[in-house]
Amino acid sequence: MRTNNSNKRLASTVLALLLISVASYAQQVKVACIGNSITYGHGIEDRVHDTYPAQLQVMLGNEFNVSNFGVSGTTAQREGDFPWVSTDQYKQAKEFLPQIAVIKLGTNDSKPQNWVGEERFINNVEQLAEEFENLPSHPRIIIALPAKAYKIAWSIRDSVICNGELAALKKMAKKHHWRVIDLYKKTSNIPERFPDGIHPDVKGAGIIAGHVCKAVLKEKKKLN
Repeated sequence: MRTNNSNKRLASTVLALLLISVASYAQQVKVACIGNSITYGHGIEDRVHDTYPAQLQVMLGNEFNVSNFGVSGTTAQREGDFPWVSTDQYKQAKEFLPQIAVIKLGTNDSKPQNWVGEERFINNVEQLAEEFENLPSHPRIIIALPAKAYKIAWSIRDSVICNGELAALKKMAKKHHWRVIDLYKKTSNIPERFPDGIHPDVKGAGIIAGHVCKAVLKEKKKLN
């Protein structure tokens, strides 16, 4: 009889712990990291632990569920040579129903075959951000400016990022009251953290994650 009672108590305890665990998971703040190869983690050997979204997850802790939707080579522009919205990650990110969406695109838009001026670029970034903002989860939008490009590689041009994209992105974000992370400024004096001139190493990804973390925590306070 005592054994039966002990088993019942044990089963009740296990069930209670499972329910607490499920409830805790359900209450996690979902963060979608949208972007290109810098978000994906090009050149980083251990993508499970060392990409900027992976390091962001560690920084934010168990109250958050960070997911990496980065795809190498993608553009914000739907008319670009590889639009992010044409990928499976675009669909998966929407199905994820994030409460916070970090959009970091623009690096590949600076390529000669993609860049026709700031108007088309900004319209496409704005359209993408509004699509996410209008999801049933109504996520807070964070616009992460492209990182510094230290050399012309993969046809990526820092001159276009600096002179064509940055001011336009800031103006667009201000219109919608979206938070901006100036990753261009934050990465402009650390060339040693960008071995190939475009992609951060593990420490560089950690620097990006740190700045994104601060922005995410501020936006969490504004969630309903």
